[in-house]
Amino acid sequence: MQELLDRNRDVEQTIKRNIVSLRVSEDLFDDLANGDEDLSTLARELESSIKNGVPTHMTDRAFHYTTAIEYPFTHEPYLFTRYGNGTYPVWYGSTTLEATLYETAYHMMVSESKIEDLNEVIYRERAVYDIHCRALLVDLVGKEKEFSQLIGNDYDFTQQIASRLHKEGHPGLIAPSARLAGGENAVVFNKSVLDDSTLNCYLSYAFDPQSKRVRVEREPGVELLVVEFG
Repeated sequence: MQELLDRNRDVEQTIKRNIVSLRVSEDLFDDLANGDEDLSTLARELESSIKNGVPTHMTDRAFHYTTAIEYPFTHEPYLFTRYGNGTYPVWYGSTTLEATLYETAYHMMVSESKIEDLNEVIYRERAVYDIHCRALLVDLVGKEKEFSQLIGNDYDFTQQIASRLHKEGHPGLIAPSARLAGGENAVVFNKSVLDDSTLNCYLSYAFDPQSKRVRVEREPGVELLVVEFG
């Protein structure tokens, strides 16, 4: 384990955080108003009066922070993931847009493929946020050549690494992407090293269960990338 954890990287850069979202906002008060437009309008006016005096950029900034940074640290139970065993929070991002597209497309394919008798194309919408990261992270990039478990589908090895680093107080690590050769992912345990979240773009994903392909669009109708899993 010592030779695996013998290198650090001083990170100060933008990390891409790719999460489920909507291109077009819905009326958040529609369920409460039961379709009554007058009640919905009143609710929006009350919300506006409460926020009166708070600059729009401040409310936007708070929303982006909560959505793109804070959520994994405040919602239990914590997820069982490559570097998370469910007992502590883990925040994931990628150093490039391409890497985060491959990572999220793969996990969409795995998740949707669990649906029995799935024959039709499944559509999902997501958003990518730019997050500033400033931290000294344990650097595992390149170590996958000797430790293939870093990019395998058995998470026991990687969870052991993360559990130790979290217990010892490390803020996180930089890991090789398991879905894109040369891609890099940031794995963060301490949200204090993340800030300045801004919206980068919205994305639409279309998963075809027959071909095992995920089509990604940044602009509706304009193909950005097609990810295929054999």
